[in-house]
Amino acid sequence: MSGARPSLLALILDRPVEDVAEVVAAARAAGGIDRASAHRTDGTLAQDVHWGGRMQRAVVRAIDDAGTPLLRTEVVIASDGLAEGLSRQAALLAALARALPGRVRGVRDLSARVDRDEVWMTRVSAGVVEVHDAVVSVVGAQAPPAGWILTHGAARFGVPDLELYGVPAGAAEAAVAVLDRVAGQLVAGGLDAPLSLPDGTALRLVPVLEVWPGLPAAWPGLGRAGVDRGPGLDGPRATLSVLRRPRLGRHRLDLEGVRDRLVPRK
Repeated sequence: MSGARPSLLALILDRPVEDVAEVVAAARAAGGIDRASAHRTDGTLAQDVHWGGRMQRAVVRAIDDAGTPLLRTEVVIASDGLAEGLSRQAALLAALARALPGRVRGVRDLSARVDRDEVWMTRVSAGVVEVHDAVVSVVGAQAPPAGWILTHGAARFGVPDLELYGVPAGAAEAAVAVLDRVAGQLVAGGLDAPLSLPDGTALRLVPVLEVWPGLPAAWPGLGRAGVDRGPGLDGPRATLSVLRRPRLGRHRLDLEGVRDRLVPRK
């Protein structure tokens, strides 16, 4: 389940960029980029850049996202960690935005599948970063009595995104809080980090492919061998089980224990 993916942050623009090299050159002249060269693809659409006085490389690429023109940055940030990694990437975005005055309409985080505003970019580039700036928990679907809650954005840190299935009616808010908490633990400590619910219950990760066969097929969020899984859900993804003492070298699966703790005990 490990292996970091590039973090994909993009400027949302009023019209397409025709020559990325020109934009990068303007950002470089203003001091926001140190070095640049044509990417191995068409040089008018993508550039390799170095910024911030480091050898770390990013790709700047003009793309169309369902009719929305974007200038996308592709950076591997896992080795820098949450705050430094996301802050450096946001600083690169800000340098590119200054080279496109009046044309930026916002920021699209394609890894977390969420749109942000320029205030967000300014704050994050200044180093004020929280877990929810990089990993976003959402309600995927509600089909009473079973709900589906999931995260996007964690894979860029070399840890799996998370999913909870069969969430009881009325427990979506509690499930989001759990995924926010566990995602923060994973991003901070990696796959070996101790995981827990807010009440201290210890948890472990279970790859989603291992649990699907044992869950009701009608529950939202489940897939069978990748069928009916939307874009962005094909990466490393895991669900949560209560951590029990191993027996004969194996851990008992306890997904119900997690779901039960989402509902306050009377």
